Amino acid sequence: PTPGCSVLDVGCGPATILDLLHDVNYIGLDHNPNYIATATKKYGSKGTFICAGVDKLNDYGLKTFDRIIILGVMHHLDDAQLTELMISLKDRLNIGGVLITFDGAYEDNQNLIAKFLAKNDRGKFVRSKEQYLKFIKMSFKVQQADLRHDLLRVPYTHLLTRSTTLGSHKEF
Repeated sequence: PTPGCSVLDVGCGPATILDLLHDVNYIGLDHNPNYIATATKKYGSKGTFICAGVDKLNDYGLKTFDRIIILGVMHHLDDAQLTELMISLKDRLNIGGVLITFDGAYEDNQNLIAKFLAKNDRGKFVRSKEQYLKFIKMSFKVQQADLRHDLLRVPYTHLLTRSTTLGSHKEF
């Protein structure tokens, strides 16, 4: 993101992504108070951190953002929670803004170790590329969706997506 860009990090964890983001207006949201405490201690001057679940996103009067990132979160959400998240984020992304998602995924003919690791993840809702895209497309226009197998030292399948707004926030 460019300097001054507004970023919402859904499921920010300890916000280590801030090591890579400079001069942005950052808000991190996570349900785990220990992650929020760690993020606040380490990066308190670089962002705002909110301890809340994704179901509470609308409770904080958040405005719109140039970038929304959801990294390693969607596979922890059941279908109803993921639907609610996508709907609540729809009007949070500025026109011209970008939504980035990144999660473990299943695929046909998947490496057996990668499949085993995904199946045994703490997140119980690992999905296929098509299943993730179904949810994202409820609220966003998917520009890119790539399955990656080269991001860890062990066999693992990740889905990385880049999406934009469907159009105007308000339909007339």
